[in-house]
Amino acid sequence: MKKHIKPIIFLVALILLTSIVGCGPKGNSDNTVDAKSNEEEDKNEDTENSNTNEEDLKDKYEAFDLGGRTIKISSWWPVVQDSSMKKPDPAIYPSENLAKYENIKKIEEKYNCKIQFIEVPWEQMEFQLEESVLEGLPYADIVYLPMNFSIPAIAKGYLLPISEFASPNSDILTDNIAVTSLGKLIDDEYGVKIIEVPDNGVFMGYNKSIIDELGLETPIEIYRNNSRNWNWEKFLEYAKAATSDVDGDGNIDRFGYGGFINRTIANFVIANDGELFSDFDSGKHGLDNPKTIRALEFINELYNKHKVVYTARGDLWNYEDNYSSFKNGDILFFPVLSWMLEEIKGLPFEYGIVPFPTGPDNISGKTCAISQDAFYIPKGVEEPKKVYQVLEELLWFFGDNTGLRDDNKKEWLKNLWVTEEAYQMSIEVSTYHGKFEFYEFVPGFPMGEIMGNIISGGMKVEEAVELYKEQAQDAVDQLYINKD
Repeated sequence: MKKHIKPIIFLVALILLTSIVGCGPKGNSDNTVDAKSNEEEDKNEDTENSNTNEEDLKDKYEAFDLGGRTIKISSWWPVVQDSSMKKPDPAIYPSENLAKYENIKKIEEKYNCKIQFIEVPWEQMEFQLEESVLEGLPYADIVYLPMNFSIPAIAKGYLLPISEFASPNSDILTDNIAVTSLGKLIDDEYGVKIIEVPDNGVFMGYNKSIIDELGLETPIEIYRNNSRNWNWEKFLEYAKAATSDVDGDGNIDRFGYGGFINRTIANFVIANDGELFSDFDSGKHGLDNPKTIRALEFINELYNKHKVVYTARGDLWNYEDNYSSFKNGDILFFPVLSWMLEEIKGLPFEYGIVPFPTGPDNISGKTCAISQDAFYIPKGVEEPKKVYQVLEELLWFFGDNTGLRDDNKKEWLKNLWVTEEAYQMSIEVSTYHGKFEFYEFVPGFPMGEIMGNIISGGMKVEEAVELYKEQAQDAVDQLYINKD
């Protein structure tokens, strides 16, 4: 299970600029951000600023007394502000920070409670959740988790479904202005996703300096002129053109593509409308789907037939070195996500982004495999409905003014992507191109064995799939067995 990295520099930027919920996730949900009922508009017609919704919030969420209780929220990074937050100086900090501060103070008074954020190291999150839930004393009332941990935890019965804590008038069950459901995970809906500017897409980054040197049209120009022309055939043409012995020493020292194998697998499969495991309703893997087979064959050809892929130290599974291999400037194409951009800044080449190229079977327009972090309430939390109401109101700090929630994140993303074109592309891909792919979060799913045998062992794709498909289905079935 790979680590979901949030670089320190990313955290610092996020805390200072926005302090908003991170990576994820689904892109389409922000379309509801500006929704408001006619009744509320009539109620607020005499007011014009972000404070117009304060009384409405108090009406929507009935007050109750928590008796001085501390509501604990945990994550591996500072996903929310808490009661320790100092009043921000408006001359230094954006208005979003002041709105969050004032909202926390209202919540403290309204519910007679405190909010405490608990930062838990990544490598301890799964253990702390399991140990504390099994003891009947969850270490936090609300846990913010990536799918790496949430799906196995749901399978073991450690997290509550939304139906057990959301009231009928809650935003998650009505308007979806501040939050929305993450959707079905295994057997029910569990995760609470904040509605925000989407940034969880996976993009095909490209080294523009190499494109210019080769005298080629940029991939983004190809895509903008006709998106269907940005396909595997064109990608391979460019990757082969870039792969070469630049210094003439007899060794290939520039490659067409580089990146961690898991990210390569998931995104090329989605870009051909295939699936590995993405359907909790059917509970069946899609390894033997012809579209999946064709995508895995294409990946194998990139490595072994066309030899356009750089593999760090000859090791497919070296996450760090393969993921960062593009930084030295001699790889044309590479997968990239928003949180990686701080590391890209300052590198000695220009770069651009484009969606992953589509395969011959793609008709959906989906091009990338996404995941999503979300809030969950552990089993055993006292008064989960009241706890959730506090969370929902905490996240709805912006009232009617969605700019308070969105403007600073937009500015942060624009600074990361540098160009307006790249920023707009990131929003487009994150909003419309992503599809959930869950195989990485299923314990025991044998994707590593399959691709190892194909790429390194010389086994044909169909043979490898046939060899491991029962093991893959057993791993998926175990998710449901544990729930039962």
